[in-house]
Amino acid sequence: MLTVFVLAFIVLLVLGIPIAIALGGTALAYLFLKGGLSLTLLVQTTFAGMASFPLLAIPLFMLAGALMNESGITKDLVSFARLLFGRISGGLGLATILACAVFAAISGSAVATVVAVGAVMIPAMKEAGYDEDVSAAVTATASCMGPVIPPSIPFIIYGVIANVSIGALFLAGVVPGLMLGMGLMIYMYFLARRRKYPLESPQGWRDLAVGTWRAVPALLMPVIILGGILGGVFTPTEAAGIAVIYAFLVGSLVYRGIRLSRLPAVLLRAGLETAMVMLLLGLSEPFAWVVAVEQVPQRLLEALTAVGQTPLVILLLVNAALILIGIPLETAPALTIVTPVLAPLAVQMGIDPVHLGAVVVFNLILGLVTPPVGAVLFSACGISGISMERLSRAVWMPFIIGLAVLLLITLFPPLTTLLPRVFMPA
Repeated sequence: MLTVFVLAFIVLLVLGIPIAIALGGTALAYLFLKGGLSLTLLVQTTFAGMASFPLLAIPLFMLAGALMNESGITKDLVSFARLLFGRISGGLGLATILACAVFAAISGSAVATVVAVGAVMIPAMKEAGYDEDVSAAVTATASCMGPVIPPSIPFIIYGVIANVSIGALFLAGVVPGLMLGMGLMIYMYFLARRRKYPLESPQGWRDLAVGTWRAVPALLMPVIILGGILGGVFTPTEAAGIAVIYAFLVGSLVYRGIRLSRLPAVLLRAGLETAMVMLLLGLSEPFAWVVAVEQVPQRLLEALTAVGQTPLVILLLVNAALILIGIPLETAPALTIVTPVLAPLAVQMGIDPVHLGAVVVFNLILGLVTPPVGAVLFSACGISGISMERLSRAVWMPFIIGLAVLLLITLFPPLTTLLPRVFMPA
């Protein structure tokens, strides 16, 4: 039955069936072929997969990100970043990376980050004399900090499916996200020196003070979210609600970019994005039930232990598999497929579930900039106007930096587990 189950899923994917329908359709086929099982099981498990209080954070964080994006904060964030790094070699590239990091911590979306920041910075770097493919590649890779730096939708998905603390996962993503940003900054600095990219015009302390003051309301949002969670003031789900209120107030009263006439469009956009994710999560539940019934984690463990006996070897093998999975699949669908298999595997092997979550999410996030399917790459191509082939060649060095960060957090678990253990002890 397991072979038929796997083949049915692969066939549906090859036929181009949407991932959510493929997950539910495979589970339905299993129930028919197995016999003796009521089809109501499919309905019950689907609704059970969505009826979770922590999942309320997904539509709320998506709405908060949409509101902040609508408010037009990108211009002030970019100005702030340019004031900080303008006089350093590769300053525009460094400013782009910083702007991506800050906007990522607000939106939690890689695609939203590359669109918002890239639309401003890629043309600016081109005008300043930067190579266009390098500008697009760095912006695309830096935007991948979005789903890693909290708040993070992928961490919420993983936490709900694997039954792991979402707050701990948020903290686990801080160091890897910063490491990716620092690695890209170092790369941009030396590349700019080698290619002699121009420097920005000097700015006075008054300009820096004004730019910082205008950016402070946006910079405070991730601080409020993480600070409230760590201080025990509210749960991650409640933090998402606070984020919506804060985003609306700041966007309408401070940045004055949110108009009441635009609210229906903002709500619709956030609702459509939420619907896609929630349908995926709901139909992944019967798929996960079949995976558990067929003892897929136990079988996978036996196969992996035949190759290596230690948790480190298992994690390296899992990384290799996930890199391949992340090429054709988006992050959320990939998470709903692999998490029910890997989470029990981690328990049996003694791997910290928070560490595994950080490794899995970071790995799959890199798939967003992996040619030829990465959604972030397509967005960067649309903004910059360069071909996918040219961008694919330029993105390899930033992608290798991402792989290096992935290897480091795999080899050294404290990079992901130290902050959760310090701030959220069991």
